[in-house]
Amino acid sequence: MEVAAVRIGIIGVGEIARAIVTGLCDGTDAPPEVLLSPRGARAAAELSERYASVQVCADNQDVAGRAELLIISVRPQDRHEALAGLRVAAGTTVVNVMGGVAGDEVRSLLGTDAPVVRAIPLPAVRERRSVTVTCPPNPVVDAFFASLGGALPVADEATFNVFSALTATLSTHYSYLATLTSWAAGHGLAPADADRYVRGLFQGVGRSLSDGSRPLHRLAGDHETPGGLNERVRTTWFDEPNAAALRSVLDALLAGLK
Repeated sequence: MEVAAVRIGIIGVGEIARAIVTGLCDGTDAPPEVLLSPRGARAAAELSERYASVQVCADNQDVAGRAELLIISVRPQDRHEALAGLRVAAGTTVVNVMGGVAGDEVRSLLGTDAPVVRAIPLPAVRERRSVTVTCPPNPVVDAFFASLGGALPVADEATFNVFSALTATLSTHYSYLATLTSWAAGHGLAPADADRYVRGLFQGVGRSLSDGSRPLHRLAGDHETPGGLNERVRTTWFDEPNAAALRSVLDALLAGLK
């Protein structure tokens, strides 16, 4: 599928929608036509000013009635207000990126028999570097996200929910980095220097993750020496009780997604 040949509509212009539009249009010779809802007016206006192929529509129905690929990215708590009564154009494929909202509910809210595919796009789609989980597999949707870094289609929502739970750990990772930075500042480092160093330290970790030939447990081992500082932190802080607590939180989160 040529993404540029598909008219894309987005209802709900928040951070993920901004990232998707940027990934589709930035530095691209032939970007697709993108229709944005007026929700998130400031972001929508900014994107339409930046990219000639992006326009802000009068309302959600204007988006739904013209899109060939319709992305629903409103906040889950706003879904009833945003979607109730909308009429989807014939032949449209719907992509639901709302966390914790099943595909059948979206189909019911829209009153449509159109294909509804769940997806978990991450902010890195703006650089076309994000692997996006989709469910169920759909050639149009999978090709769309392949253009933004990669698609990982799964057959059932139970599997999809496991990926959703994993995604919920992202802000914890950033908070972990912020804790390291504030600890260093508390021991006399200039906050800007601590921030710069921690960012550089973990950007290097991100690059090492691109080496798919080494499993994650081996990467951990390769970054420590017996009795060394890395091993000391891992074994005294991220010990088995700590790891078990994390698994327990994820189990509880997964149970709430079913």
